[in-house]
Amino acid sequence: MSAGANSDNAKPNKDLTLLAPKFRVLVQAAIDECNNDRNNLMAMVYEGYRSDQLQKIYYARGRTVIPPRHTVTNAPTNTTSWHGYGLAVDVVHQTKYWEPVGGEAWFAKVARIFKAKGLSWGGDWSHPDTPHFQWGACKPSPSDQARALLASGGVQAVGSGARAIGQRWRSGGVARARRRLTGSPIAATARRRRAIGSGRNDGARTP
Repeated sequence: MSAGANSDNAKPNKDLTLLAPKFRVLVQAAIDECNNDRNNLMAMVYEGYRSDQLQKIYYARGRTVIPPRHTVTNAPTNTTSWHGYGLAVDVVHQTKYWEPVGGEAWFAKVARIFKAKGLSWGGDWSHPDTPHFQWGACKPSPSDQARALLASGGVQAVGSGARAIGQRWRSGGVARARRRLTGSPIAATARRRRAIGSGRNDGARTP
């Protein structure tokens, strides 16, 4: 989908360096395998980290902006989607985008590769979001506790709680994209891990 606005913050972001480090490594490995000579799926990351401005544009579609007649997400802000934490990506075909040859079967082939890397697939939700993949330790959508952790310790605190931090984040990357959220990280690892998700999904057709 297109953001339909000129601001860089309102455009899909493909920069994998804005993802949590361990997640980024697995995403890149999965994309490479999708596109090797054996599979030749021509897959690409359409979007990774998502700004709050763009998330609100998506949320308006099918609600206050019509067409489309159907909603495209149930996440009103980027803190209610793992995209806003650098822990989710949307994967589509390089030229056919959401309509690859083979349709849903193409997404299923991509999903087998991503899931073999330990990542979760939105296509497994009760109301599927087939282009969506996220860090395997995350529940479908962030909880209030995850948002509190983000506010107090930034994306690094959330990524640490999800065990997605293996090295220093890109200097000025997600932290700058999140306008350098400040505050002391919460030290209790157990508390961080409990904060990672609520069991809902942020897809367009949530239960």
